[in-house]
Amino acid sequence: MGGFDYFQIITLVIFLSIFFARSLWLARKGVKVFRLGSGEKGVASHLEKSFLIFFPLWILEIFVYSLHLNIQFLPSVLTDPLFHFTMIKIAGAALIFFSIIFFILTLVSFKSSWRVGIDTVAPGELITAGIFSLSRNPIFLSMNLYFLGTFMIYNNLFFLLCFIGMSIGFHIQILHEEVFLTEKYGKPYQTYSARVRRYI
Repeated sequence: MGGFDYFQIITLVIFLSIFFARSLWLARKGVKVFRLGSGEKGVASHLEKSFLIFFPLWILEIFVYSLHLNIQFLPSVLTDPLFHFTMIKIAGAALIFFSIIFFILTLVSFKSSWRVGIDTVAPGELITAGIFSLSRNPIFLSMNLYFLGTFMIYNNLFFLLCFIGMSIGFHIQILHEEVFLTEKYGKPYQTYSARVRRYI
């Protein structure tokens, strides 16, 4: 295992620990965090549920690569490196580091309003302060940075397709959320969305 392998394992464990610790904390307060597909129909519902398939596969592949496991789930055309540039790997590691910082700041700003998916039953209050004063979708932004950083480190077609696919999926999800938030919060959200950019 090399330095980038250790970095990927450590940062992924940190990310998942923060993710599940926050989810458990909210669950103990009676908040249902995981709302994927619960309030949506059609494309939006399938999009949210597909995340439950592709995200674990992405995590599994990171562990396979980082630990150099002799396991081959995917064809070699998806797993062979596309290039070998150390500076790109370093830049990718920097993106992952900043994405985790961004993710932590987002959860702090979110308070008890964090949901995974669109919660049409108890969505919580509209958050516009903290990191949300810089971006309307800091969670999705941090995830995009993480996916891009992972591709830059392992530089194969699988992680590139994950980055492209997830970025498109996140954007479609954002568009659906904007419709819901406009209907739910009305003028306050419209004023907020006019003041703060969708991403950054």
